[in-house]
This record gives sequence, structure tokens and C-alpha cells, in this order.
Amino acid sequence: MMLAGALLMTSCLKDENDDTTQYYNNTAITQFKLSCVNRYVHTTTSAGADSVYKKTLSDPVVFTIDQAQRKIYNTDSLPSDVDLNHVLATISSLNSGTVVVNYPDKNGEDSLLYYSSTDSIDFTKLKDLRVYAQSGNSYRTYAVSINVHQAETNKMIWEQKTAADLPTDAKKALWEQKAAAAGMKQLLGYGTAEGYAFGTDGMLMVSKDNGDTWAADMLDDDAAWLPTDNIAFASWAFAANDSTDYQMLIGTNDKSDKACMVWRKIAEYAHNSLPSRWVLIPIEEYSGYYLPKMENLNLVRFNNVVLAIGNDKNIYVSRDQGITWKTTTKYTLPDALGTNNLTAITDDNGYLWLVGKDTGEVWRGLIIE
Repeated sequence: MMLAGALLMTSCLKDENDDTTQYYNNTAITQFKLSCVNRYVHTTTSAGADSVYKKTLSDPVVFTIDQAQRKIYNTDSLPSDVDLNHVLATISSLNSGTVVVNYPDKNGEDSLLYYSSTDSIDFTKLKDLRVYAQSGNSYRTYAVSINVHQAETNKMIWEQKTAADLPTDAKKALWEQKAAAAGMKQLLGYGTAEGYAFGTDGMLMVSKDNGDTWAADMLDDDAAWLPTDNIAFASWAFAANDSTDYQMLIGTNDKSDKACMVWRKIAEYAHNSLPSRWVLIPIEEYSGYYLPKMENLNLVRFNNVVLAIGNDKNIYVSRDQGITWKTTTKYTLPDALGTNNLTAITDDNGYLWLVGKDTGEVWRGLIIE
């Protein structure tokens, strides 16, 4: 009440000779955004020790202002680990209205403080926001809701589904038919402009006409290092160049008893692009972080990283296009997973799918950042 009285007195104190000053009776909050909010992210060091680091988010989500119901809220939730006790907000008002923050006191009565863009707001205690008209004769009250994810962020969230929920890939089925009709031993996969398969003689073959014809692809290294078992392939748009795919081929052979073979190809398909070759990423360049040799390999591009999943109950993550591979606490398999004999795929909606080859179980996972 004291603040409302001060606003009213201010509106009445004007020079007797100044008859042109006009004070508005109407106002509203016209903009609301979080200019600075902190996250406290829990992680695990390479030595296995738990640690926490602070990450600052600037204007992380869009807020809706419902003037009719006088509500302010965000439809896209913030991460679950945000600190709502100390948040900087940017708030604008109509007709230069004065914004105040209402925290209830220990008796539950209103306690009003002037809003400042440089003072943090404790949204866990906030009762409401008010904006007073210049005249001091009226004000609007807004309830503020800041929605956060209830699930833990920055890690895999898994949900069990059914086979009927699985995404379909008609293009893959067509490539498989074409490869089989052409006498290929095994379709590896396809990118934007090329498909790949192993011929009956073990040669790596390429098709540039949707599987109608096939020819031996070019290698920069000895073909004896190509994978022969547990083969997996992935292709994705290469961010460094337009009209370019980054393609990866992994698997096992007798050349190494500890590591998978990892090959990559940067395939350009713009007009007049030069042919590209498959290149072996040498094991000695992994600095100890090679992809371990395992069975039932899967390879997917998910959440802007490459994931390899085999039969050893881990997800291996590569953030450098296949050079190094590490396990993390962020990418994990479902706790209730009943098999290690899996098929892994992704869909266009940002989900990772796992299918148990022997159990038939289906899991859908995503990352909440």
C-alpha cells in the first residue's frame, strides 16, 4: 500500500505553472523475457568423480503474455536444473507504467518492491507482478508461471513402445530390393546421392543411380582393413560443406582383436564435384579412445553426435566424426532393457529407437537438453 501511495503522490506533484503534463490511467506489461538464468549441471569426470558446473542461459525461451487472463507463461519448458531463485528478467510496460515485484511477507501480506533489470527475482517465492499506471489510479496484476521439465535433463529419457509405433523406411526397403536384384551380398546403407553395398567378392560397391547399377568404390587404404562382420553404416549432411554427406562405415575383422574398423567418406554431390574416396581412420590416432571390438553393432547419428551400440551394454559417443569414442553418463541404454542383441534407428522427430532382435521389445529415447 505504501508503494501505491507513493506512486499516487508522485503523479500529483507537478509545478503549478505546468498544465501540459498528462499522466496515463492505463498500462500493461508488454514484454517479459529471462535475460539471465543459470543452470547447475551435474556431470562425471573421466576419473569417475561427480562434479557440478554452472551454465548461463540468455533468453532461453519465449514467454506468452495473456492480457485477458493476466498470465505470463512459457510453453517450451526450461531444463530441470535451472536456478529459479536468482533470475534476471527484462520487463517492459505500456505508457511507462511502473513494474513492481510482489513477494508475500511472513504473514502472507503483500510486500512490494520496485522492479529493476539488474536485480534478480526469486520466482520460487514470487506471488505476482504488478504494473502501476502513471496516474497511480490503477494497476494490473499478472501471475507468472515458469515451466521447467519434470524429467532430468541432459540424459537419455526412455519410454517402452510397441512394434506398431516404429517408424517405417520405405526408401531403405527399395534400396534393399535393388541391391539384392543386382547380386549384392549386403546393403550397407545410402546417403543423399549414393548407396553402398558389399559385393559377393567382398568389394565395397557404390551406386549413383538409386541401385540400378553398381561399381567398385574407391579406397585410400588397403581393402583388407574393411570390416567383414558386425557391419554398420550411417550417413548425414556434412555441416562444413553444402551438397555433401559425411558417411561412416564400422565393423570388425581379423586385423584387430581389440578395436573396430572405422572408415569415413566425405561424399560431394554438387554439379562438377570430384569423386571422393573411403579413408580408414587408423587405430593409433584414437589416443586410447578407440571403438572396442564387439558384436551386433549399430551406428546412428543422433543429437548431433555419432552413437555406436553393440552387445556390451554401452553407448559409445563420437563427437569428432569417428576419431575418438567414449561412454558418457548422458547417453545410456534403458535400465529395463532385456537384451543386448539390438537394432538401433533414428527418426525425423529426433528420437532414438531400439528394437530387441530376440525379445521384440521396443524402446524410444530422446535427450532433453
